[in-house]
Amino acid sequence: MKPSDILRYYLKDEVITKLVNVKDRECAARYGENFGKRPMYFQYKSDVESLVRNGATSFHVSEERWHNPLLINKDMKKEELDDLRKGWDLLIDVDCKVLDISKRFTEMIVKKLGDEGIRTVSVKFSGGSGFHVLVPYETFPKKINGIDTNKLFPSAPMIVSIFLKKELEENIRNFIKRDYGIEKVLSQVRVPEHDLYKKGVFNPYSVIDIDTVLISERHMFRMQYSLNEKKWLVSIPVEKDKVGDFDPETAMPDNVDTRLDFFDVHAKEEEATSLFVRAYDSFEPEQEVRKEVKEFEKVNLPLDTKYLPPCIKTIMGGLSDGRKRSTFIMVNFLRNIGKNRQEVEKILLDWNSLNKPPLKEGLIKSQIDYAFSNKSFPPPNCDSQGYYKYFNVCFPNETCKLIKNPLSYYIRLAGGKKSRDRSSVKK
Repeated sequence: MKPSDILRYYLKDEVITKLVNVKDRECAARYGENFGKRPMYFQYKSDVESLVRNGATSFHVSEERWHNPLLINKDMKKEELDDLRKGWDLLIDVDCKVLDISKRFTEMIVKKLGDEGIRTVSVKFSGGSGFHVLVPYETFPKKINGIDTNKLFPSAPMIVSIFLKKELEENIRNFIKRDYGIEKVLSQVRVPEHDLYKKGVFNPYSVIDIDTVLISERHMFRMQYSLNEKKWLVSIPVEKDKVGDFDPETAMPDNVDTRLDFFDVHAKEEEATSLFVRAYDSFEPEQEVRKEVKEFEKVNLPLDTKYLPPCIKTIMGGLSDGRKRSTFIMVNFLRNIGKNRQEVEKILLDWNSLNKPPLKEGLIKSQIDYAFSNKSFPPPNCDSQGYYKYFNVCFPNETCKLIKNPLSYYIRLAGGKKSRDRSSVKK
C-alpha cells in the first residue's frame, strides 16, 4: 500500500474520530515492523494526523485500562502497575491462518459466552485472518478469591482463556475434522500431517488457537479501524451474530463502514461472574503439567546462580504474584538438580522472605513434603499454560530458544561447566 493511500485512509474524519475515541488505554503507533515511543495517549485528531504524516502504518491499544496511561514506565514493578491499573478487558485473540475456521471458532466463543450469561460481547476482525472478542471489565466480579479483580492481570484472563479452550476443544475438533476436512486444512496451513496430532489424536489447537501471548502486562492489540500491514485490510468491528457471514471485502480501506464501535458497549455489571467462578474452579495446572512433562535423567549439580534460566532467576528475586505456582516450580527444579529435602526447604524459606507478602511457612513445607513423598517430576515446561508467562517471569534469552524446560537450560549450562572442569583436571 502506498504511503499516500495510507495517509488518505487515516485522514478520513470518520476513521480518525474512531481512533481518538478510545479512553483510559495506552496507545502506540507502528511504523512498518517497529513500534514508536511508549507510553502514548491520543487526545486530539491532530495527534493521530501527525503520526500518520510521519509514517505510522497502524495503531495499537492496551487491553488494560489505566488511571493515567502516561505515568507508565518500563521500570515499574508489578505492584506499581497494579495500583495504576483501573481495570482490564478480557480480550480473546482468535489466531488462525484459515479465515473460515476462525469464523467458526469465533462463533463458538460468542455462543459459549452467551451460555455463561454474558450478553455484553463485541467482535472485531483482526485485519488478517483472525478475530478479537472482547468482554468488558464492567461485567467482571469486583473480587476473585478476595482479591480486587483489577489486580488479577494477567492471571485471571489466562485462567479464563484456558477454561474456554478446554470447553470448546471437542466442538472445534469435530468441526475441522468432519465439516472442514483435514486434507483441506493441510493444503492451506502447509505443515506436515503429524504436526496436527498429539498422542495420536487430532489437536485442533495445532490449527487454531487463542493467542495467550497477548495476555501479558502492557501487551497491545490492533486498534479498531487500524490497518493491518500484512494484508492492508482494516481491523473492523463485526456484529457478534453475523461473524459467519463476514466478507473480507468489507475490510478493504475504500469499503469500510465506521458505524460500529468495538469499545462502546453497554455492559451489565457482573454478568460474567459465573464464567470466572467456573474457570477458577476448573483450573488445575499442576495436573496438566504432570501429564505433559517427560522424565529427565537425574543429575547432581551445585546451585550456581550464574547458570539459572531467566525465569528461575526472576522467581528467586521474590514475587508478589505467582508465589504458590513458583513454589511448585522451585521444589521440582531443585529436586531434579540433586537437592535433598532439607536443602530444598532452606532455599525456599530464604526465598519466601523476599516475597511480598511472604507465603505461610506451612504451605511451603506441605508442598515440599508432598513432592518428596511422590515420584519426581521436572518443573513445568516453558510453554505450560498457567505458569511463567502467566505471572510475568518469562524473559527468554538466546539459550531459551534451544530448550523446552528450565531444567534443560540449567543442565545445558551448569552441566556443561562441570564437564569442562573435569576435562581441565584430567589435563
